[in-house]
This record gives sequence, C-alpha cells and structure tokens, in this order.
Amino acid sequence: MRSAFLTLRHGDLSAIVAPEAGGSLAAFSAGGRHMLRPFDLRATVAEAANPLAMACYPLVPFSNRIAQGRFTFNGRRVALTPDPISPPHAIHGIGWRRAWSVEAVSESEATLSLRHDAGEWPWPFTARESFALDDEALTITLTLTNRAGEAMPGGLGLHPFFPGRTRARLEARLPFVWDAAPDRLPLRRVAVPPAWDFSTPRALAPLALDHCFSGGGGPVLIDWEDCPLALRLERQGSDHLVIYTPQDEDFFCVEPVSHVPDAVNRPEGAEVTGLVVLAPGAEMRLSCRFAVIAR
Repeated sequence: MRSAFLTLRHGDLSAIVAPEAGGSLAAFSAGGRHMLRPFDLRATVAEAANPLAMACYPLVPFSNRIAQGRFTFNGRRVALTPDPISPPHAIHGIGWRRAWSVEAVSESEATLSLRHDAGEWPWPFTARESFALDDEALTITLTLTNRAGEAMPGGLGLHPFFPGRTRARLEARLPFVWDAAPDRLPLRRVAVPPAWDFSTPRALAPLALDHCFSGGGGPVLIDWEDCPLALRLERQGSDHLVIYTPQDEDFFCVEPVSHVPDAVNRPEGAEVTGLVVLAPGAEMRLSCRFAVIAR
C-alpha cells in the first residue's frame, strides 16, 4: 500500500485515509465489505492525488457552488477561480484541492489539519479533520477556525460517494428542497414533492437528483437490496443534504453540509441558508457518524 495512505482499524471496521489527496477518505469497510465507494489502490500515483476518485472528501470553507466564483461580504468583493468540474462557478471550497498535514494517528484514529493563509479566499483559517472508528461506526469531524482579524463567512461539508445507486434505498426526513437552475444553482426553497419524499424508504435508481434538501436534521438510512448491512448517518452541524444520483454511474452521493449552495449570494437569512459568520478566532464544527447496522 502507498505510504501516503493511513490505515485505521477497530474490530471488523477499517478505514483508509489519504491526507495528500485533499484530506480524503479512500475507503471504509465492515467485515471486508465496502460501505462507501472505494478508491482503487492499484491506481497510478497521479490518480492517487485525485479526491474525485476517493470515497469521501471534505468541503471547507464552503460547500457546493458559488455563482461565478464571486460574492461580496461586509463590503469586500471576492473573486474565486472557477473550478474545472463546474465552470464558471467555484465549488466545494479549497480544502479538497490541497494536501493536508497529519497531526496525530493511532490504530483507530487520525487527525489532519490544513492551514490557509490569505489568498483568493482572503481570510486566513485553520481546518481540522478527524477520523475515528468505534465498535460500529466511523465518525468524521470537521472544524473551521477563523484566523483573520475580521469576520468571515464559513461553511463545512462532507462529500461521500456510496456504491450501488441502482440497488440503493434512502430514508430521511427532508421537508424542503431547493429548485435548481440547469447549472445547479438554487432558485427557491419549496416543500419536497411526493416523488422526492424520503420519509419512507425510497429507491434511488429512478431519480435524477443534484439538489439540496433542507430541514429535518435527523438521521439518514441507506440500504441496498443485495447487502445484509446498512448505514445510518447521524449528523451534527448539518441541517442540509445535497443528494446527487448521476444516471450514467452506479454510485450516488448524500452530502451532509452546513449551508445551501451559493449561500453567500442568497437573499434569505442565515436561518434558511445555514450560512455562518465566524468572528475572529471563532470556530464551527460539522460531524457525521457512519454507523453500520444489520438489516
């Protein structure tokens, strides 16, 4: 195995962390069964640095898209370089495009950090990401600390990839969804339509989604018709979920995030968008516990 990877184990659970690939998680398995879409450890060195090939990567200091990469905050105009995966918009922050440092590692836990000094994102910050295995779950925790001498907008998220879209079901209480334009920017928040109501388990295969759902910050249950195990996602600091079901792929994403896409440009208040304003020295936190349960 490549030296750039950290392997964590606890009982039947194992996780592989890739600090240099944007602080990503490369794999998470239970009893040898992959619970997230795994990175191919036979890949080339260049592929091993690509977070898009991983099982999960962090979103910091914002999640999803910022329209045209531009916004104004407290009178400061900010212009971010469009990301190649979503031109002309910036997407998913800057943490996933950088190598993270290893702060601590043990048999079942690892902590990574990323220090950002002022640049295109004009506010310096420090992010930390911890991975911890216990008897039944992997918990990933993200923190963001504002090191600037002024307030900054802040956001966090996780971008996990789950296998088996055509065999998967999702259950979650998600009362609202954001209508989206063709470029996936949100238009308005509406009550979730019956076809996208996940209050009872619903198959993902027929659904073409790339939408942000809001409200109902409770657990999310994912199971597969051909798997004796299921996942329960227990979220903190995340009242929003981005659900992505690409019809030409056999994976899907259910992303716990702290705010809606383009929150820095939305007219709604923070109680709707989830945008956080971090005072100098202030910290925000998001965590998700991926608990493995028997069906």
